[in-house]
Amino acid sequence: MSAKILLSLLLTLLLVPALPGLVLAQNKPAPDTTKDISQISSLGESLHNATRGPLHILYVHGIGAEGPGDSKKFQQGICARLPGCTIAKDPRKIIPVGRDYADSREFDVNVQPPNFKYLGNPIWTKQEEWRASAPFVDHYLLKGSVKGKDETVVVHEINWWPLVFPLKCRQIMKSEAWLAGPNKQLLTLCSQSKEDSLHPQRYESYPWITPDEATTLESMRARGALINRGLKTTLLDWGFSDAVMAVGSLHDLFREGMRQLFVESARFNADGTKTDEWVQRVNNPRQADPEFIVVSHSLGSYLVFSTLNLDEQDIVPQAMPTRLNIDDATVREDEAAEYILQHTSLVYFFANQVPLLELADVEGPTTSNLIARRLQMWRALRQNFGDATRGPNALPVKPPQVIAWSDPSDLLTWCIPEAKPLTIVNLYVRNTWWHWLIANPGPAHENYASNKSVLRTIMSAEPSTAKGEVCK
Repeated sequence: MSAKILLSLLLTLLLVPALPGLVLAQNKPAPDTTKDISQISSLGESLHNATRGPLHILYVHGIGAEGPGDSKKFQQGICARLPGCTIAKDPRKIIPVGRDYADSREFDVNVQPPNFKYLGNPIWTKQEEWRASAPFVDHYLLKGSVKGKDETVVVHEINWWPLVFPLKCRQIMKSEAWLAGPNKQLLTLCSQSKEDSLHPQRYESYPWITPDEATTLESMRARGALINRGLKTTLLDWGFSDAVMAVGSLHDLFREGMRQLFVESARFNADGTKTDEWVQRVNNPRQADPEFIVVSHSLGSYLVFSTLNLDEQDIVPQAMPTRLNIDDATVREDEAAEYILQHTSLVYFFANQVPLLELADVEGPTTSNLIARRLQMWRALRQNFGDATRGPNALPVKPPQVIAWSDPSDLLTWCIPEAKPLTIVNLYVRNTWWHWLIANPGPAHENYASNKSVLRTIMSAEPSTAKGEVCK
């Protein structure tokens, strides 16, 4: 019997005493908030529109990442539905064609670590540790055929997880081994060491604890109950701790890393070259420009829109600002974030956490850095793109849409409320075995990118009519 099935059975047994209350709750009629949502755009529709430019997918992982490659299952699902596309069945054999690190200002390989402390102890004590914490983006190319024409889909997999490993490995996981008990898999992950052979002074994995420490911790006696211990060490310690860090005092590091990786994604072309052609398109957009689609999981959705800078303007001016200075890193990052979202008509949220994380940034009299406001800025950027490319033979520019996928049994997803005039659609799916009483929380949260129902809708070549949900 597999561990996942065993976990589900044990949770079922634990919940049997609560059956009467659960039955009563299930019998209560739910308000009808569904409505028919027509003309939902899709990734497949963008692929089949031969008049557009190359398609780029910005893929941002969510909480609990254990290393690079989070987009590989999604790539396999896309490739299976793209004529002529081939991809390795073994994820280990799916190799990126390029990798770029956040490498300027705070993330320069020669700078000293930032002075952040946890319970009075420095998080980073030497340059080597700080270099091992730099976020990076892996670039993949999927080649196929659409309407008899060769097409290349560029997948930019943004990896921000290196930033959270030091605290999780050295603080949370070590202390948890003493309290509830060790998680051997994660302790082993925290003690691995592998340099990035193609990028000097960078690391694919770093020994935040030594192998000897890991062995000692792994041998400790477990004190917590099996199910409770498993949920705590994986779901909370290794997973949701990421969200706490991302909205706390480390937020600016997350944001700066993401902004630098947006620049690298804007530079990467469908032929595998790196150029700054995107710079010329910022103030002179064309319908033949590359099109971006954002696919983000849980916390990744929050981080994508945190890249937009609202310090100098409320939402967005009526036209794209003429303030580009290629030598000014901050302005260049502003322009890259605006360029990508200007060219983005569709955002897929898997296991959306924005409503919960916004509780840490409740709007006050002087607050302006809210994700809700950045969503509206994206809508304005997209509208400006449509105005700038309007012509007698121009196709209508698709309005921005957020499609939020949620498994109702996922413990870490929330419904997105209305944000008019932005189009937001909540769609529901089952990611794992479910017999009304219990669903395994791990697969319920993790399996969106490989769910056949999700992939079928995403890759539909025509706008679909779906039963969506409007959260009030």
